[in-house]
Amino acid sequence: MSKTIAVIGATGAQGGSVARAFLKLDGWKVRAITRNISSDSAQKLASEGAEIVSANADDEASLVKAFQDATAVFAVTNFWEHLFTGSSPNESGEKEAEQAKKLARAASQTASLDHYVWSTLPSAKGATDGKFPVPHLDYKAEVNDWIQSHLPALHTKTTYLVLGFYPSNFANFPNLKPFELPGSWGKWVQIMPTPSSAVIPVCGDINITPGVWTRQIIAKPELTKGRFVDIAPEVLSFGEMLKIYGEVTGRQTGYLQVSVEDFASVWGVAGKEIADQFTFGEQFKEGWGSVNSIRKEDLGIKDDEWPGFKQTLESLKDQL
Repeated sequence: MSKTIAVIGATGAQGGSVARAFLKLDGWKVRAITRNISSDSAQKLASEGAEIVSANADDEASLVKAFQDATAVFAVTNFWEHLFTGSSPNESGEKEAEQAKKLARAASQTASLDHYVWSTLPSAKGATDGKFPVPHLDYKAEVNDWIQSHLPALHTKTTYLVLGFYPSNFANFPNLKPFELPGSWGKWVQIMPTPSSAVIPVCGDINITPGVWTRQIIAKPELTKGRFVDIAPEVLSFGEMLKIYGEVTGRQTGYLQVSVEDFASVWGVAGKEIADQFTFGEQFKEGWGSVNSIRKEDLGIKDDEWPGFKQTLESLKDQL
């Protein structure tokens, strides 16, 4: 009998990656959960064999119904959706955390559930004894603790999946995308609130790696339940990433560091949020990784299964 994985955000990047990975697996059915079942992305998944179900992370009852009879659930939330529609960073985090708790409570009520994969992030506040809050990290991380304390039975079925930096940010995140500087004779500049030498874990192609890791997480439950898994197959400096960007595009590049205050003055609350994240990573490097995270080698993930930073940019070349 086939098993079912219910995928939250199946029409987005992370959820779509998971849905596509499990559509390729024998013995698994994919239940793609989305707010808009008539969207082009939802219909494409349906044409590939997914069951399309409508549910909303603000509506716990709809989630309970959508998770019914599922063997596994992949859950993800979106801080930036709230921030870009007018909420403050803390308000966005609070809304995201409430959605995450509804997802977890719904999963805990699913009698058939064997594995819950929750896409989360490390805690900047926790790593710095509260000195350096970064809301889009911290509120997700607080949900980790909440699951462990309020839903201990679900915790024993949960893998906490932590994703690194998206290479696609160079293509579609305006604050981070290099641009051609007028009067520079064709030089493309990246303005950043952190030194070019600062390093960050990189997750590879966001449209592929979450699916590969989730597939192996669920294939190895004795190893992954109740544990953290980082998707960070590469660790690169921002200068190294810009150099690779130049190699892929054939453009001359320049890296310009500005202060957190100046970056935020240009990009507003989203800029401040990004700048604080990068400053946290620069000053507290040990805060990036999860404690005792399971390595990709232990999961049995092969190097040819995950496109790295350069390969991802090559696939996005027409968007750079």
